[in-house]
Order: sequence, then structure tokens, then C-alpha cells
Amino acid sequence: MDARRATAVSTVVLLVATLAGCGSTSSPPPSTQTASSQPQASVTSSAPAPSEAAASATATSAAKAGGTLIVALPGDLVRTDPILSNDSNSSYIERQVMQTLVAMKPGTTELAPGLATSWDVSSDGLTYTFHLRQGVKFHDGTDFNAEAVKYNYDRWKNLPESLHAFAVYYPIIFGGFGPASIMRSIDVVDPLTVRINLTQPKSNFLITQTLFPLAISSPAALQAGDANNADVTKSKYAQGGNPAMVGTGPFMFKEWVPGDHVTVVKNPNYWDPATAAYVDQVIFRPFPDQTAELNALQAGEVDVAQTIKASDVQIVKSDPKLQVVYRSQSCNVMTLDMNQSHKPLDNKQIRMAIAYALNRQAYVDTFYAGLANLADNYMPLTIQYAIPMNVPTYNPDMARQLIAQSGVKDPTIDFYYPPDVSRPYMPDPKGLFQAISADLQAVGFKIVPHTEGWTTGYLDDEYAGKFPMWLLGWTCDYPAIDNFLITGFFGYQNGKPSPEFGFTYDDLNKAMQDALAAPGDQEAAALWKNAQDIIAADFPAVPMFNSIVPAAAQAYVRGFVASGNLNERFNTVWLDK
Repeated sequence: MDARRATAVSTVVLLVATLAGCGSTSSPPPSTQTASSQPQASVTSSAPAPSEAAASATATSAAKAGGTLIVALPGDLVRTDPILSNDSNSSYIERQVMQTLVAMKPGTTELAPGLATSWDVSSDGLTYTFHLRQGVKFHDGTDFNAEAVKYNYDRWKNLPESLHAFAVYYPIIFGGFGPASIMRSIDVVDPLTVRINLTQPKSNFLITQTLFPLAISSPAALQAGDANNADVTKSKYAQGGNPAMVGTGPFMFKEWVPGDHVTVVKNPNYWDPATAAYVDQVIFRPFPDQTAELNALQAGEVDVAQTIKASDVQIVKSDPKLQVVYRSQSCNVMTLDMNQSHKPLDNKQIRMAIAYALNRQAYVDTFYAGLANLADNYMPLTIQYAIPMNVPTYNPDMARQLIAQSGVKDPTIDFYYPPDVSRPYMPDPKGLFQAISADLQAVGFKIVPHTEGWTTGYLDDEYAGKFPMWLLGWTCDYPAIDNFLITGFFGYQNGKPSPEFGFTYDDLNKAMQDALAAPGDQEAAALWKNAQDIIAADFPAVPMFNSIVPAAAQAYVRGFVASGNLNERFNTVWLDK
């Protein structure tokens, strides 16, 4: 049942980069890949990545305990309840505190024990039995056990309807809430064993259980924090109150001051002394863009900048007090998204005209300093089963011709971008917006500009279908086709498409679900090709770029394991001051 999933994961390994405090002598970036190139090692060899314990050992016996690590993020935390989070800033913080039944080895996509030490899968793929760790406690001192796991999984399945819009991962993973969920039941076998029963086989089930929204919270804290309040703004557990974000990880949530910082502190009673945190606390500070992150790093105000502009790599390399971190090959895509419920975007010729109008290579040269490829799919083509979609290349004359053929006179489009954030796939939203707008206006479009704050409406409103056209993208949770096409873009919820793109795609949904249930690679490849052909025929969004995202740190930061999908944890980090 899991052979195909294992093949997909091992084919596209996100390699490890471990900082060794080597200043500006860090490894060079990977060469830019062509659409047909195979995965390449970017920082290390293709040898298996170390386990978390091994990563700690890599820090050497000279590792120093104590101190405060300050990390710059390109945006703020959104909510402190993992199941109600769907952005990478929130997940980046929550991963330090919360844990899932199944984990991934740091820097890789290799499955590893998490809060479950092992699991068994029935021959029909409908029953998963998880054997849990003994002696683990939540940060509030209550016991982690099978009852706690059941409480969390039952809670997610039965969330109040008003919270469904925030819990976007659950229906994508499980097909829907309540009766629509493919989780028929979860049973407590004994205090350290739970059994999850599905209504249909799902080949990616185990790897989806590594996703941060499925982190196990303390049931006592969920109840005390009013986590199931139908009004998310009144849930202390979601809004950073006391209690909030109560998990089992090496760090514990301390406080969130919106717009200023989030603090997590070392868990003194962590269940695994071998991978306990070195630093006393980590402070995450939000910045509006990567220039501000870099300025803070140069000024010594932060220790790690999660992302920097590719064009700033040479600045960091020239400073002996700093070091560059090159993450592995791209596992992201930026897209120019369009909602077909808004005219004139219901017209495919208009959507194609938009694609032909865009000088994407100029954007790469201007904003990515060569650390990006033109996308030819809604994922990198190194992902198993991905095929070229022949995305239109820059041809303004063709764009004008398609506009004329469309019958739309003076096409006007409301175009949104977030002014207060930068993303790994989108380092300069405002700059990209301006460049794209100029190209569209040059061929005859009228662009009406709009902005919304990243944490104050942008994500919620685009997902609700309120934006005609907007900038967004996807950084993979794991490098597989379903994580892009289903989780990131076109997954159904409760049997219905999301309102994000404004069209119904039942045939696409069936092809993708059939692909997940396919018995082997040959059948899966054919079904995934069919799904991609359906998407290419409709062209709901313009794939733009696949970027390789550098980070930077002070030279004294050591033991950090980098990951192309930002699945990074700070318990292995220590400060060589």
C-alpha cells in the first residue's frame, strides 16, 4: 500500500545543510535547473540525511547550552491553534512547540517516529494502528496517551462549521468534516495504542500525518482555552491566550505580542534528553520584507534571517560576521491566481492573454538573481509524476490577439497583492505586482490595484473567492504531486471545490482521488497525467517561478538543519559566542 508513496518521497529528497559557524565560506548555491533536470545536491552529498539525534551530535561535544536565539520571519504568526493555521509563518513557530504522531527526519522527507514509535497498516489500507511513546507529558503536565490522541482527532473531525474556513488542511487530508471525513472512527485500543479506521484507502495517509495542523494538543488546554468556540476571535487557544499552543515539543509557548514577537522557551522536562534544546528561548520577530530582515541581521538585532533576497547573497558573503545558508532545490511555486467567478476572468482567452503578456524571465532577473526557474507546472518538474504544461512564454502580440478574439472590450481586472510580507517564492510582492501590472497594461488591460494585510484578511479573503486576481504560491509540506495539486491548489472539501478559483472541477477531483488510490506507479502516473491535462486545458492560474530560497545567520549560529520546505527546528541550534 505504501510502496508508491515511499518511491515518491525518496525520489525527491530535500537535502540537509548544517551550519557550522563558517562565516562567509558556506557552500555555493546549486546551479539553476532546467525543466528536465534531475534533483541535484545543493549543499551536501546525496547521502542520507542525519536523524535529529545525529544532527545534535553534529554540533560536537563543544555545543554550549543557554542563550536567546532571535529569528527574523517575513511576517507574523496568524493563530496559535495548529488545526486553524494554514500559513508558513505560523507553522514555522508551531513546529518548535507541537508534535505529530509521525515525523520527518530533519532536512529530509524520510518518515520517522514522532509521538508514535511505530505503526501497522492493514492489508486493505483501511486501518492504521499507532503505538505511542510512553512517559510523554504535555507542557501543562498532563499525560500524553491514546485518549489524548483520540480527543484531538475527534475534535478536528467535528469542528464547528464556522471554523471550517480556517481549518483548510483537515478536509484536504480527510476529505471533509463530520460524515464527509474518510476517518470512519478512531479507537483507543489501550493507553498507548490507537487505531484509525478509514472508509477508503489513501496512499499518502502516513505522510499527511506529519503535517503541522495535525499536531497533538493537550485536551485539558484545548478545553481551558475554549478552542471549540464557534467565534475564532474568542478562542484563547487560537489567539495566543493562556493556555495556547500546548504541545509536547522541546520548546514551550510563552507569549505572542502581535506585530512584535513570539517567544518560545526551552522545555525543561522534554521527553527525549538526547534532542532537548540548547538555547533557553527563541524569539521570533516579524518583518515586512526581506530587506528589513537583512538590515536587522547586519545590525546584530537578530541571529537568523529565515529568508533573504537572492540578490543579497553577495552582501552576506562579504561580511565575515555572517554566513549564507543555501537550502536544497526548490519545493515551491509562485502563481498568478485568477477567480473565474469574476469577469472577465471567466474567459479562457483572457486568462491565456494574461500569461502571454508576462515577461517572466525579466522578473527572475530582477527579483530572484538567478535563483529561480520559470515554472511549467503548478509544482517543480522534479516532483514525481509532474509533466510539462507548456505554459505560455512572453509574447505581447499574442496577448493582444487573444484579447481581441475574446470579445471583451477594455478588459479591467482588480489585482491584489500583500504589502506587508515576503514569501519564499515571492521575495518582493510589491515589486512583482508593479512589474506584472506594467506588462498587462502594455497589451491593453486596465489594472485596478488593491492591497490587504497578510494576517488581516489577505489569506482568508483570497481563499473565500473575493479576489479576482492575486499573487500567491505554495511551499510544499512534502515533495509530492498531491501536496501541490490537492493540498495547495485544487482539493475538494466536503465534496465541493473551494471558492478560491471560482470553478467546479469534478473530473479533476475524481482523477486525483483515483490516483491516490491507484495500486501502482503505472496506474498512478496515468491518472496524474490525466489530472494535469485537465488543469492545463482550463488554465485557472499562471505558474510563475520555482525559487531556491537562501537564508542567513550570524557566524556564531551552529547546528541548524535547513530544509527546502522550511520544515526547520531550533532544538539543535547553539550559539558559539
